[in-house]
Formats: sequence, structure tokens, C-alpha cells
Amino acid sequence: MKAKFRHIAALAALLFLLSGCNSIWSGLDGTMSELTLSITVSDTPASPVSRGAGTRAISLNPDDFTAPVHDGEKMRSLRIIIVRPDGTVEHNRYLDFTGSAKGAYITVDNVRFEVYGPEKKTIYLFANEFVKSSDKSRKIVDYDLESITPGSTFPEADLKDLKITLTSDEEQLPSEALPMSECHSISMPAKDYSAELYVTRAATKFTFLLDNTSSKEHSLSKISISKGSNIEYYLPRISYSGNPSDGSFSVNDYTVPNTGDNNNYYIFRYDCPGTVVASGATTRLEDSIYLLEGKYTDANDARNYSMTATIDGVLYEDYFPDLRQLPRNTHVVVCLSIRDYEVVWDVKVYPYGEVWLNPGFGQ
Repeated sequence: MKAKFRHIAALAALLFLLSGCNSIWSGLDGTMSELTLSITVSDTPASPVSRGAGTRAISLNPDDFTAPVHDGEKMRSLRIIIVRPDGTVEHNRYLDFTGSAKGAYITVDNVRFEVYGPEKKTIYLFANEFVKSSDKSRKIVDYDLESITPGSTFPEADLKDLKITLTSDEEQLPSEALPMSECHSISMPAKDYSAELYVTRAATKFTFLLDNTSSKEHSLSKISISKGSNIEYYLPRISYSGNPSDGSFSVNDYTVPNTGDNNNYYIFRYDCPGTVVASGATTRLEDSIYLLEGKYTDANDARNYSMTATIDGVLYEDYFPDLRQLPRNTHVVVCLSIRDYEVVWDVKVYPYGEVWLNPGFGQ
């Protein structure tokens, strides 16, 4: 009997140790702590990463046009989903800012959750998942994020493959609420903890500046942008070189869902009749253009992306200088200098952002 008791006691001790080891990683010991999150929209840097070969300075400074120009470029809503190491959904919280005093935010501070720890958390961020127009709303992707309930298993494979699509050569992303998303991992300690995260716009933005140095007024009626993509992943698939937290980084690579050899690319067309620029004047095209990220390879020119501008009924065409890739959250500021006998392209490319707030890991 004593030998049998010793075996039972040893088995009980082993089970206790195994349970204790599991609890270190999964938080099954019942340790609850407060996790405080601050989320910022990754913005554009104060100076461009690359610049096309312009021949003269213009009176409009492209650097002045990198800040958000309206609330649609900010967070009008934010969903935060926290997932435990075993794939269990711990929280799914939706924040709607449209009824607040500001209505939209670049940064949302001090969002608090009670969570298990110590363990590694995966945090999914989705901003502006609904597009509202004419008092109706639609989802930016065909998936009900609200259906991901706490206690259920997180549908990782489904969300990984979710895609945003455009259906015509004139359609853009909804400027009234640009979709944003991101996925982060943090190590939650067995104590209260704060993390600063970022969310990334799922758009490429084009802003057009017009500089008329000719002796007469000119009218811009149409713009086209070649090699636009009509499909992209909802969640970014990006790898980096350097340190995003201090700005010394670059995009090493990113993945797009385009299949085959440059499939699902098209020419985006934009009509802007009545855009008149007087002699000696400068102006900004009233609206920016918001398209999907792409990764086109042009066999004829390594710059890959080109555009046309129809001015006074005449079609002008050229490549964007030094625009070899077009990842999401890239802002392309195009300066069209209209002269007496030519139109000159001058381009600044602002890829990704200066606000990269690195989450802490187990501090």
C-alpha cells in the first residue's frame, strides 16, 4: 500500500508541475492584470525618403501636404481583438468615435483590458471597418468581425486571407473612412502593463500639385495611373529592415495576392473637368486619390509606374520618377509643372511613416 501511495503521490506531483509549467505560458493560474494600449495611425515622415529628378523648385512645397487632410485619413472607429497563445479570443472591443467631440483620431490612448498573464498576446487592430454613406453602412471586407466572440477560437486562417477589392477602373478606397489594420505580438507580464501600437492605412495615396509657369491658363481634365491593383490583403504582409521604433528602417519586402505574371493590374482613370490653373499660379487638385498597394514589374522600365495627364485636350504621359514599388501607406506627391511647350513631372515618395511605436516585450 505504501508503494502504491508513493506512486500516486509522485503522479500527483508530476501533474502539479506540468500544470504549473502550462500556467506560466497560458495564464491558467488565474493571474489577471491590466493591459493598457495606445494606438497611433502610422503617419508620413517629415522629409521624403526619395525624390524624383525635378528641374526647378515650385512655390507649393510637397512636404506641406503629407498630414491627414480630412477625418477619413484618421481612425473613425477601431476594433481591438486580443488572442491568447492557444488561439482563444480574450477580448473583442469595438470603439466608435463618430459620436465623440472630434469624431476621428490619429491617436487613441489608455484603452484598458483585464487580461491573463504572463503570456504572449496577439493583438489585431482594425480601423474604419465600416463605410458609411447616405445613412447606410457596409463592411470594407466580406466578414463580420463582430462575430469573433470572446471564448471562441480566433479564425486566423480566415482573416489572413481576407482581401479588399476594387471592381472598376474608376473606383477608389472610401476616402470618408480609409481602412486600416495591423497585427502585433506582445509579452504580457504578471503585472499591469502598457504597450504602444500602430495601425497602418491599407491605401496608397496620390496628391497632385499643379504649377503653371507658362504664359497662359491651362485646364486639366483627366488623370490616369497605370498598374493599379484591384486586390490586396486586408492585413498587411510586410517584413522590415532596421528598427521601426526610431525611424531607421526600410520595407524589406511585402506580399500581394496578385496571381500569375502581373495579373489583376489595370489603369485607374480619374475625371477632373474644370480644373483650371491661371498663368503663374499654383494649385492642388481638390481631392487626393486612394488606391490599393501593388507590386507591378514593368519589363520596359524599372520605375514600373506611370501616369497620364490630359491638359487642354492634349495627352501627356511619363513614368513616376523613382517609384519602383507601391506598398500600402505610401503617399506619392506629384508636382506637374506646366510650361509653354512641355509638362514636367516632379515626384516625392513618402513610404510608410515616422510614428512607429514599438511595443514592449515583457518589460
